[in-house]
Amino acid sequence: MRDRVKKFLSRMFYQDKVPSSVILYGKEGIGKKDLGFEFAMSLLCHERVYPPCGVCVSCKHIKVFYQKKPEELKFYGEDKRGKKVYLYIQGDHPDFIYLMPEKGEIKIDQIRGVKDFVYLSPALSKRKVVFIEPADAMNPFAQNALLKVLEEPPYDTHFILIAHRLEKLLPTVLSRSFLIQVPPLTTQELREIAHIEDPFILELAEGSIKIAIDLKEHVHILNTAKDIIEGDILTLYKRSLEVESWNQQDQSTLLRILQAMLHKRYMESKDPSDKKALDLVSMGLEYLNKGIRLSLLLFQLKGGNKNVSYKSKISGHQQNSSS
Repeated sequence: MRDRVKKFLSRMFYQDKVPSSVILYGKEGIGKKDLGFEFAMSLLCHERVYPPCGVCVSCKHIKVFYQKKPEELKFYGEDKRGKKVYLYIQGDHPDFIYLMPEKGEIKIDQIRGVKDFVYLSPALSKRKVVFIEPADAMNPFAQNALLKVLEEPPYDTHFILIAHRLEKLLPTVLSRSFLIQVPPLTTQELREIAHIEDPFILELAEGSIKIAIDLKEHVHILNTAKDIIEGDILTLYKRSLEVESWNQQDQSTLLRILQAMLHKRYMESKDPSDKKALDLVSMGLEYLNKGIRLSLLLFQLKGGNKNVSYKSKISGHQQNSSS
C-alpha cells in the first residue's frame, strides 16, 4: 500500500507535474510526515532525483535539520505591534521552512512569516519548500491567510501539508491543493518497523506506528486505558483522578490509546454509546493543551453526564447496579 503512494509521487516528480500545494492525509502515526519530508528533500535535491540522493549539499542540510530538536531551529519575527513572535523552524537550508504549532495551534503571524519567505528567490536549490505539520492545527485566520498565497503561488515554491483530520481544513484550502491519501501501515510493516510481535498491540494500533510504539513503551498507560474502558464506575472514577497528576505527554498517550480502543470497539459494535465515548476522547485530544479537566472528561465515558449523580455513592465505595 505504501509503495503505491511512493510510485505516484515518483511519477508526479519525474513528469515535473508537482502541484504548488500537496496535502498528504490519513490517520495519525502512519508515516505521512516521513513521506512528505522525503518528497520535500527531493524537490530541493541538486541531483533532481526521487528518492533524494542524500549526498548533495541540499540533502545534507535537510538531513542535519531532521536530526536537530525544534528548540534549536526556532525562528522568530515581529507581529504588527512589534512584539516578538515564534514563526517557524529553519535550519541551514535557506530554501526550506517548517511550520509547526506552538501550544497546539498554527497562528496567522506564522503564515505572515511564510509570505515573506515564499516571495524570495531560491538561494541554494531551484525551488523552495514550505512544510506544514500538522496542517489541521492552523486556526481559521491562519488558513485564510494561507489561502491568499495559494491563490497566486510563486512558481518556484511548493507547500507540503500533513493532515491528520482533513475536515479541519477549509474547503477553499482543500480546493487549491492536491490531496493524496496515505493508507495505514500493514500488520507486517508495523511488525518490521516497530519490532513488535504482540498481536494485541498490532491489532489495536490499526496501522499506526505511533500508537504501536506508544503501546509497547507505556504498558502502565495501556493497563490504565483497559481499566477505564473495561472497569466498573468506581474503577473509572479512581483512574480518572489518577491521570490528573500525569504529565501532559502521558495524558496525550492515554487519550490516543483510548481512541484506538474505542474506535476498534465501535467498528465491531456500532453502539452509539461507543461512538459518543470516542467523540469525547477525540475532543480531549484537541483541547488537552488548552486546560481541559481530563478527569471530568474521562468520567463521562460511561453514561455521559449522568455519572455526576454517582459521586456521593462512589465516595462511600458503593456502585450503581446500572453501571
